[in-house]
Amino acid sequence: MEWFEGETFRADAAVLVLLWGEPPRVLLVRKNCSVGSYWSCDAALPGGRMREGETPEEAALREAWEEAWVHPAMVRVTGFLPVSRTRLRNITVVPVLAEPRGPLCPRPNSLEVDQVFWLPLSIVERRPEEIVHPARGIRVKGYRLVGGAVLWGVTYRILRTLKEVLVRH
Repeated sequence: MEWFEGETFRADAAVLVLLWGEPPRVLLVRKNCSVGSYWSCDAALPGGRMREGETPEEAALREAWEEAWVHPAMVRVTGFLPVSRTRLRNITVVPVLAEPRGPLCPRPNSLEVDQVFWLPLSIVERRPEEIVHPARGIRVKGYRLVGGAVLWGVTYRILRTLKEVLVRH
């Protein structure tokens, strides 16, 4: 865990919130449904646990490269969103805002991820529905996306916050 910008909490993980286009789209990955991990079939922002000594920015850029083939040199970090926590595992997540520096060709770059896609941010304007998660078999409030990914939980909350921030500016 890493202290984050003088705050009184410690950050466990960071995600890259990569925005592109108008209307804005955000880069998401689908955690591999065939691997059987805790996050299977989840639509997620590229990201993960911070390594010792890493800043949130470094962790988010590293994870985007490892998961979605987005090279750190092709991304310009523009800021941060408020820190979120996962509800089930209480993981503290720092959302790192960024934009592409040029053309990108994101694609799955590890066994952990089986899809990479741009999602219109406008999806969070719709009310989430109660759905059965395909990997967990539990009922969640979220969205079933094309390709079988499920958008819910901390990723949904981060995107909702992003939408609110963009509307204010």
